[in-house]
Amino acid sequence: MPSEEPMIRALLPGALACVLSAQAQEPVPPPPLTYEVLLSRATSDPALLRLEADLAARQRQLAATGGLLREAPTLTAEAGRRSGPTTSSTDKVAMLDAPLLLAPSVRSGARKSLDRAEGSLLALARAEARHRLRLAYLDAWLAEAQLRLRGSQIDLTQVWVRVAQARVDSGSDPAYQVDLVRGDLLRLRTDLGEAQRRASEAWAALRALTDLPAEPLPLAEPGTPALPAPEGLADAFQKSLIRRALTDRTAADRTAFDLQQALKGSRWSLKGSYASEGDERITRLGVAFRLPRPGELGAQKREGSAGRTALAREAESAAFHLESRFQTALTRLRTFGETPGARRFDAALKSVDLRLQEGKERPSDALLIRRQLLEAESASLQRTREAHALAAEFDLLTLGDAR
Repeated sequence: MPSEEPMIRALLPGALACVLSAQAQEPVPPPPLTYEVLLSRATSDPALLRLEADLAARQRQLAATGGLLREAPTLTAEAGRRSGPTTSSTDKVAMLDAPLLLAPSVRSGARKSLDRAEGSLLALARAEARHRLRLAYLDAWLAEAQLRLRGSQIDLTQVWVRVAQARVDSGSDPAYQVDLVRGDLLRLRTDLGEAQRRASEAWAALRALTDLPAEPLPLAEPGTPALPAPEGLADAFQKSLIRRALTDRTAADRTAFDLQQALKGSRWSLKGSYASEGDERITRLGVAFRLPRPGELGAQKREGSAGRTALAREAESAAFHLESRFQTALTRLRTFGETPGARRFDAALKSVDLRLQEGKERPSDALLIRRQLLEAESASLQRTREAHALAAEFDLLTLGDAR
């Protein structure tokens, strides 16, 4: 033995190096993606981009008007050769057309309301983008967890088929016990296919909002949900960003409509020209008035009245739906109950499997118990998702600062 010790000590470094090399070659599974990681990978939100485009279009429309002018003046310059029996010269003409907007206060109001709304609307759009990403993450996590739950039972049920067949062959159970297990295996495979479809759709929805590969990656559990206390939520909602943004959008829409009506009703223009014809210099200054067609003024008046009524009703409806959304969330919060994390039933499922294989449970009884346990775990996962979604809803509805 003493002679073998130096040899063993000499071999240990090489063996250790082989083990470390083998471990280094094994692929390291990627860590589960948390919501914070997904947030760092978020791509441009389509709704936010659309809002930015709409706001830019409104700014362009406002920039096209200014002061007393409906739009930028039009300058026309002409030149031509004048030929006569004795002399020839070059005639020059410059004309200016400046459409007037005799409603400067309307444009000023539209400018102020749009500037005020732009900050709150963009802040709310960013918050809603985070909210959509959070819900997409919760949906994808739930679909992945339920898929894993269904898949874990397929191999076990195949073992149960063999156990049930052995019990039938030994005369311990009637033949229909095997059919019951095989029928449950078919049900599990059907449920697995449906779970795979939901998981694929949920991953695709998450990919639409983040920079992720086509192949699904594991998602981290959201943890134990932390629901807010009902006290003080109503006051926070009244002062929230989402309500302020709704008020600002309503004002911006109303003043923008009034400006459009003023532009359509503008009929006066300033006219001016300067001409050089031979030795003569001609300067003219005047006004122009665009005559309305029969019935145009009445139609425009009805359009303005109907448009303002529609905007007011739309604003009332939006405020009503927002209030209803908050009250619904508050009712759910008060009746939600406890919010434990997603509960696992692995020990109970293993116990049922053990009792079946030891002959202490018949397959029909074991199948019923296992189905109830699977439904309980699925309900626990769903409840965890709903609790986190409810917390996310209040985060959005009571967000107060412009983030």
